[in-house]
Amino acid sequence: MNNPGRSPLFSTKLVFGLTVIAVGLILMVDRLHLYDGWHLLTWWPAVLALFGLAHLVRDGLLSLGGHIWLGFAVAGFIQQFGPWGLLDRWWPAFLVWAGLIVTLRAIFPQPGRTRSRRADPSSPTSAVSCDAGPDSTQVKP
Repeated sequence: MNNPGRSPLFSTKLVFGLTVIAVGLILMVDRLHLYDGWHLLTWWPAVLALFGLAHLVRDGLLSLGGHIWLGFAVAGFIQQFGPWGLLDRWWPAFLVWAGLIVTLRAIFPQPGRTRSRRADPSSPTSAVSCDAGPDSTQVKP
């Protein structure tokens, strides 16, 4: 069953928590001289991709935030592992990607994301009102 008050399993909070744990473990392995952990940290764009995927799962395929995270992840992968100068030549492709997402969002409007907000307290009842009532012991001016 779906519980509307419960957050989804794959979320940005989960990705952030697992990222902190992973970085801590990598640095601990490095400090214990078991493995050169800095080689694993070159995969930092994967974390950005996970943030993007979490946004896409939560908000839908046309989530602007999800595509922004994925764009940074792709740019990071190109910068880390691609041939030198590849990002310098192909950065306009990111503008095309962004324009495509914005255009698709205009054609296919997305339903508003519901955020869990605290319910605004309604106006106070006469029992908790500051106004003096007939059975009030408040001093009248």
